[in-house]
Amino acid sequence: MKIDSTNQNIMKKTLTTAAVLSALSCVASATEVTLYGVVDTGFTYQHTEGGDDSFAMTSGNYAGPRFGFKGTEDLGDNLTLGFVLEAGFNSDTGAQGEDGKIFNRESQIYLSGDWGTLGFGRVGGFSSGMSSLSWYWDFEPFETGYVDAGIQASQVNVWNVHSNTIYYVSPTFAGAKLGVQYSLTNEADDENVRWVNNSKWLNVALRWDGNNVKVIGAVEAEFYGDSSEYYGTGYDTKNWEDAFSYKLAATWTPGGGATTLYAGLNYFTNNRRMSDANWNEYDFDSDLLKTSSDAYDAISGFLGVRYTVGSANWLAQVQYQDGEFEGAPSGQDGDFKRYAVGLGCHYYFSNRTMGYAVVSWAKGEGWLNKDENTTNRTAASIGLTHSF
Repeated sequence: MKIDSTNQNIMKKTLTTAAVLSALSCVASATEVTLYGVVDTGFTYQHTEGGDDSFAMTSGNYAGPRFGFKGTEDLGDNLTLGFVLEAGFNSDTGAQGEDGKIFNRESQIYLSGDWGTLGFGRVGGFSSGMSSLSWYWDFEPFETGYVDAGIQASQVNVWNVHSNTIYYVSPTFAGAKLGVQYSLTNEADDENVRWVNNSKWLNVALRWDGNNVKVIGAVEAEFYGDSSEYYGTGYDTKNWEDAFSYKLAATWTPGGGATTLYAGLNYFTNNRRMSDANWNEYDFDSDLLKTSSDAYDAISGFLGVRYTVGSANWLAQVQYQDGEFEGAPSGQDGDFKRYAVGLGCHYYFSNRTMGYAVVSWAKGEGWLNKDENTTNRTAASIGLTHSF
């Protein structure tokens, strides 16, 4: 019987998944292992200036669908070993979240003790909304979800995941904790033979939680290597200026009551993408990336509010970004501005099941809108999310 390459790939993935599940079941008796996940499916209508209206069943409007395994083992002397393996998928189709990676969202092992936590693997940033290490998702009312309602509409590095990462989290002192992450390869999976060719990534974050106030400050840096082929694209990184992002955000719940207020700022320089998702088509074109050492500098800010009435959270947020592409061709104005407004409701049927209805409006002005208006759009999403 002839087996084509597609069937072979399916068989390989099935066998790999079965092997992982079998291995986890073998260690379950010695380690506390938990199966967990999220399913999020809804419908989204989108109107875009200069484009067609669309209506579709959509996956992960609020939270990316996933399943995972996490476990710990007590090693004695206040030392604990733990791991997290998390796979993303599309809940409307069942498709794998990222081809070639079973545990694309997170894959790490760590040791914890009185001195803090030291871990290794593929994780999201402390100042992002991704993975179990996220310290940032609860600093805005939409928790980094939806099309343009969450802060991915104006900030960078909201959903980044980095392979080959080493991280450390300090113990908590007086409500404060420090985290440091360093990726040996930035967003790439494989280390280059020559260390200087690797692009690296650094994230340092400090978070403080008080009775009614929370504050986070963070610095992120992308150090571009000397590789002449960046992630297989042919982008020449040898003359690129390193990219930096600075974030500051806070929440305040007056008197511990029903209202929570949110505010935040993000300044970034030499960034080579506008966002992690939703308007990636406006990453700067390859010719400019190859020839310009400077990229996009901008400052963005947001103000938000959440008001709780019974089982419902009513949400609102406004965002603004003002920036300039320093590498714009001579004679062209690289200025760009973007505005975004989001309104929504989260209704909790239980601790694990939530319904949502969210609308957003966003508009861009300036250099990036010179050819199309795909960043100018209105979107509305409804759906259900369940955690297990």
